[in-house]
Amino acid sequence: MNNGYINEEVMDGDISDEEFEIKYLPCIDNFCDYMKKFVVPDVVAFYLANEYDRNCLDDCPLVNHINSALDIFNIIIEAKELIPIIEKILKIKYNLKIINRNPLKLEKCF
Repeated sequence: MNNGYINEEVMDGDISDEEFEIKYLPCIDNFCDYMKKFVVPDVVAFYLANEYDRNCLDDCPLVNHINSALDIFNIIIEAKELIPIIEKILKIKYNLKIINRNPLKLEKCF
C-alpha cells in the first residue's frame, strides 16, 4: 500500500524499523484505506456539488476538479479510481449526474 509515508519520515529513533512495520504501519494503512473508501469520495462529491450549486465549475476535466478537492488530503490516491463512487454519491446525495467529463458538466436529475 502506498500511504505516502516512508520509514525515514516517520522514524525518530524511538522504535525499530521492524516494530514500525509490524505495529504502526498496518494502523496507518487501515486509516488510509478508510479515508479512501469513505471520507475522500464523500468530500469530493460535496466539493463538486458545491461548485455546481454556486455556478463555479470551470471548463476543465473531471479529473482536474477531483485533484483540486484532493489537495486538502495528505493521502496519495489516483483521481480516476474515485470516479465510480463519486458518481454514485452525486446521484444519491445531491441528485446530480455527470453528463460530460471533459469538460466537466453536471445536471440535476429528477
